[in-house]
Amino acid sequence: MRSGTGYKLQIAGLRVIRFYILTPLFYILFVSSLHAQEIKVQAKFSGDSVKIGKPLEFHLSAHYPENLNILFPDSAFSFAPFEFQKKIYFPTQTKNGISKDSVVYTLASYEVDSIQTLKLPVFVVNKMDCTQVFSNTDSVYFQDLVKAIPDSLTTEKLPLKVNTNYLGVRWQLNYILFGIGGGILLIALILVWIFFGKRIKKYFKLKRMSKNYEAFRIRFESSVEKLDHDFSPKSAEASLFIWKNYLETLLAKPYTKYTSKEIKTIENSEELGYALSEIDRMIYGHERGNLHAPFAGLKSYVHQQFEKKKEEVAHG
Repeated sequence: MRSGTGYKLQIAGLRVIRFYILTPLFYILFVSSLHAQEIKVQAKFSGDSVKIGKPLEFHLSAHYPENLNILFPDSAFSFAPFEFQKKIYFPTQTKNGISKDSVVYTLASYEVDSIQTLKLPVFVVNKMDCTQVFSNTDSVYFQDLVKAIPDSLTTEKLPLKVNTNYLGVRWQLNYILFGIGGGILLIALILVWIFFGKRIKKYFKLKRMSKNYEAFRIRFESSVEKLDHDFSPKSAEASLFIWKNYLETLLAKPYTKYTSKEIKTIENSEELGYALSEIDRMIYGHERGNLHAPFAGLKSYVHQQFEKKKEEVAHG
């Protein structure tokens, strides 16, 4: 009696275990079958043949109840024997409770099988997992560019087909090497600035000073030449202002605001004092006199100050 009772308990236990294992499995299969009936997935190539390496479009569409959430394969999915290049997704269209999604994949094949097939799934998002619903299988024929070659045919007589059309290849940047190269360049620039920065600054400062002096010289000589041909107190004052303005920039002193008398006192130069006095006579006394000597004196004084400033910068 006891052995019979134990056997019945074992049988009952096995039935309970089978119930808890098989019930979820049947439920999943039932849901998958139900989704498969509700969802229609269609696929088709844009052409009936494919050339090696040439792009080919694959159209995938799904019709499903609007309450479902459908996902399409992305670039991480395996499209074997094809390789993924890009995709174009079209917005969802819903009518009478049925939604339609469609994607156009651009693929390329590097296989030489005479017939190449492909089918893709869409994924129905459930609470626990995703259910795959596959499309129909579509196929394309591989188009040979080189026909079969007889064994006796020599290399010189090979029936080659010439194709000079440009085939665009995506340019890929090696970010790791780019980053290493940029880092090395940055470190090199920092080291150059640490060891040679002072010399570099001196070089550019001296170059800028020479450029400014040359611009002053041309402008000043042109103004004096104009004054010599057509003398007027106003022109004499304009030439003097050019001299003051450059000297103010060179020595960082407000010469444009100084009078001739104040400049004589500050600079303490007899030659400069004589030149400024003669120019004042032209401006305020309307006396032409010998205008070459005083303006030549101003030019000579500026040249002396320019050379002195260059020495300070070069050895500073």
